[in-house]
Amino acid sequence: MFTKKSVGIISVITLTLIASLTGCSEKTSGLNETPEVIETPIPELALDFGSPLDIGSGIKVTVSTPESFTPGPYASNFIKGQVADRFTVQISNGGTNDFDVTQFTITSSSADGSCIDVLDGDNGIAGAPTDPLVVGADVTFNYAIACNAKVGDPLKISLSSPDVVLALNGTLK
Repeated sequence: MFTKKSVGIISVITLTLIASLTGCSEKTSGLNETPEVIETPIPELALDFGSPLDIGSGIKVTVSTPESFTPGPYASNFIKGQVADRFTVQISNGGTNDFDVTQFTITSSSADGSCIDVLDGDNGIAGAPTDPLVVGADVTFNYAIACNAKVGDPLKISLSSPDVVLALNGTLK
């Protein structure tokens, strides 16, 4: 009933059908494809210590020059032998909407790796505020870090938000 030629044709048709059903064919339907992710880099702006920078929407940020700091006996995250520096951060809201200060993340690093935040209530260092900054208001807060490094080693402080990264470069005091 079937000739060798017809069996061969049926076999090719069957294999093609199986390949297309199992996703082994060269054509793709797009259903199993990974969507292309396009990342938009967050701009990094260089900020000089002590100079205000308008980051947009009327928000200005100023970070003071770090200075040497001796944490009190009850300070958290400080280990004797680390270099500790403190600085102030001022944020001014000259925009038209309240500003969520908590959107900023502060990180710091030195030559030997990352530094750690120090909290020291006895010296007025309690971290960043959590209340929104209302239109027309300013907030200034103290911040401290401790690094496994030496005085004079490079220091990088970054304030990151969803829209911008502020980069400050200096040395440990």
